Amino acid sequence: MDMPRRGVGYERELAKILWERGWAVIRGPASGGGSRSRVQPDLVAVRGGVVLVFEIKKARGETVYLDPGQVLGLLEWARRAGGDAWIALRLVGKGWRFHRADSLEHTRRGGFKISRPGGGLKLRDLLTLYGGGVRRIDSYLEG
Repeated sequence: MDMPRRGVGYERELAKILWERGWAVIRGPASGGGSRSRVQPDLVAVRGGVVLVFEIKKARGETVYLDPGQVLGLLEWARRAGGDAWIALRLVGKGWRFHRADSLEHTRRGGFKISRPGGGLKLRDLLTLYGGGVRRIDSYLEG
């Protein structure tokens, strides 16, 4: 029972970070709950019409293998919501990295993988991509 609590902790950590940066955030209702009839994202974040859906995984720096049904379900969920699907990796001792779910590598057996987990976007880069980066103080001044 120890593993799911840690996974839930990572979901809550990312939810708190995004909430504090102005996103409306909700954890998937079946997140961490075992089997479910349809795939749901671990986390959904919405701001200004932008919808981000996340599958959250813990990683230690080696290749991360992803269940094809989970990835395809995440992509379908994002398509229906009009959003973007991301794999959010919580790298042990190194923070967050984000990989687009529609750009994952394929395995020989039809699954998906991330060979370089640390090569994804950092949190600040993800937020900047969606217009949520840090603004300089002079950007608020009329000129």
